[in-house]
Amino acid sequence: MHRIRPMKYSELHRRFVKAGWTFDHAEGSHYFYTKDGVMTEPIPYHGSHEIGKGLANKLIRKYKV
Repeated sequence: MHRIRPMKYSELHRRFVKAGWTFDHAEGSHYFYTKDGVMTEPIPYHGSHEIGKGLANKLIRKYKV
């Protein structure tokens, strides 16, 4: 399995955008992205804080970012 290095929430946001996902809207501290008519689950966004490895791996695998 491919292991990712620690990353900040802002870096994960950039990966979503680079992979073709479009920022749709935010609800509190959660972002929603759309691609090909599909909307993501709520993605936490806390700017310069680091995202947990488990959550990052789950999101990267699920949305192929």
